[in-house]
Amino acid sequence: MARLVAVCREDDYKFLERQVPLVIDESLKMVMEFADVCAGCDGVGIKQKDLAVFRHKYNALTRDERLLALMVTSKDLFAALAQMVPCVGCRRSVERLFNQLMDSGHPSLEPLVVRENGMLSIMNPIDSKSLYALFNLHG
Repeated sequence: MARLVAVCREDDYKFLERQVPLVIDESLKMVMEFADVCAGCDGVGIKQKDLAVFRHKYNALTRDERLLALMVTSKDLFAALAQMVPCVGCRRSVERLFNQLMDSGHPSLEPLVVRENGMLSIMNPIDSKSLYALFNLHG
């Protein structure tokens, strides 16, 4: 879940991990913080056989193939969002958050990152166990 952690008037606020500014107007911002859902998970719920299969397939890819496979354009993301989320208001909220993350460059959704060009990808480096947990436990 997300929670409001600060309201600031200046641009000198020191953003921490998993925090994103919500612009109210040119002089006022709220700071929203996302909970770290993986904190302390330590592999709970990971099936070792499935992880081994995932690692084998992941390691079969070249570095460039991995990078390409872990990227999605904003156009593709919004198209998938339109298919999965029937509420127009909810979709618009996600699109607005995505655009704010793209404009601000804040790494609020680590290990996910929104690049300046509108590409959603995963920060490098990330190990295969964490990637498996992201896709299969949290995703």
